[in-house]
Amino acid sequence: MQILPGLNTAIAKTVRIIRVRSGLSQEQFADFAGLSRVYIAQLETGERGASLNALILIARSVRMTGAELVALIEEEIQKLPH
Repeated sequence: MQILPGLNTAIAKTVRIIRVRSGLSQEQFADFAGLSRVYIAQLETGERGASLNALILIARSVRMTGAELVALIEEEIQKLPH
């Protein structure tokens, strides 16, 4: 399966932005989402991709829908050089 170029970068930036805007540490953010702090750290550095399940958990932790989060990620992809 082909991975969309820039996807992990866009996820990393978007997750970090929404976490910081929420005023949460990685630990707090991870707790609210039901994920590990290490996983959140890896997402934020682009070391790791995210499953749809993780994205929806992240979105819900900041009172967003999965669709809203994916839309933000799509916006970040569009900003990347092609």
